Amino acid sequence: MKRRPFSFAWLGLLSLLLSACATVPPELRGPVAQATLSQVRAHPDDYRGRPVRWGGTILKLENAADESRLQILARPLDRSGRPRMDAEPEGRFLAVTPAFLDPAIYAPGRALTVIGPITGTTEITVGRRRIRIPVVAAERWHLWPKQEDKPRVVYPYYFWYDFWWYYPWGPCCW
Repeated sequence: MKRRPFSFAWLGLLSLLLSACATVPPELRGPVAQATLSQVRAHPDDYRGRPVRWGGTILKLENAADESRLQILARPLDRSGRPRMDAEPEGRFLAVTPAFLDPAIYAPGRALTVIGPITGTTEITVGRRRIRIPVVAAERWHLWPKQEDKPRVVYPYYFWYDFWWYYPWGPCCW
């Protein structure tokens, strides 16, 4: 009986297949346009009707009789679709959905990723200034769980080893 040599190529291919799309939540999967917020702000008519995947931090939620409007501070997404909170904000956008969103759950400061087509722009007031922001008709979204900042615990090393003390050239052997 002749054994075949083990191939690392097969192992690499198997691990690649098992890890493909395993980290993206199911509601965030699917084809989307690779348009950034700044591109859409510059040319909103060119991107009208194209689906995008954007995310960020919820700033404000307004529930009307027929829709919910989320004002989101956009941040770049990581490979799993989660907004990177350590990255610089890119600006604001508005996500509109016909579903009712509970303000206690979709609270300001929570991370959210939405997928939907761009429907145009709208004007909002920030402070005393009026700005234009893109509007996304959110068809699918994912509210990310809160990430608690855990304090880093450093344990002191009680078994400190002094190289110079215990060897023949150290003071214990003089």
